[in-house]
Amino acid sequence: MKRPVSAEATPDAEVAAEVQPDPFRNLLDESARDAFRRPWHRLERGLRLNRLRMYVEEMSAQCSFTTEEKGKFFSFLQNALDRKLLNTHKIVEYLPELQKIKSIRGLEVRRSPQGEAKWGFIRAKKVDGTRRKKVTDKVEEQEAPPNQPPL
Repeated sequence: MKRPVSAEATPDAEVAAEVQPDPFRNLLDESARDAFRRPWHRLERGLRLNRLRMYVEEMSAQCSFTTEEKGKFFSFLQNALDRKLLNTHKIVEYLPELQKIKSIRGLEVRRSPQGEAKWGFIRAKKVDGTRRKKVTDKVEEQEAPPNQPPL
């Protein structure tokens, strides 16, 4: 009978693994670090949810949310992301250098007199703009030239 080979690595193998860096692992680590440095509209959905989760943590400290309110606030933002309300970089002010959301335009968070937190998006009223006058078709009567007899 043969002896089973132990699964333990030899000290020489450990040193060799430390000396030779794995280029594939380095590439993956570098791309993971750079993933959050993209503009908001270039981030994938999972990365956006991660940043929204961090934003909820910041807002919970500012607005003193309970854990239940924090969960509801995150689900509200997740629903808004699914409805494509948070897709543009004009709505979400994201700082790629700091890799965090600075603010969300139109989002209002406040406490009711009963003490519960309420949040929602404020919609700006549409400006009517300038109105055009309707062009009415006027039929102008033209006189027949004098050289031609009337029909």
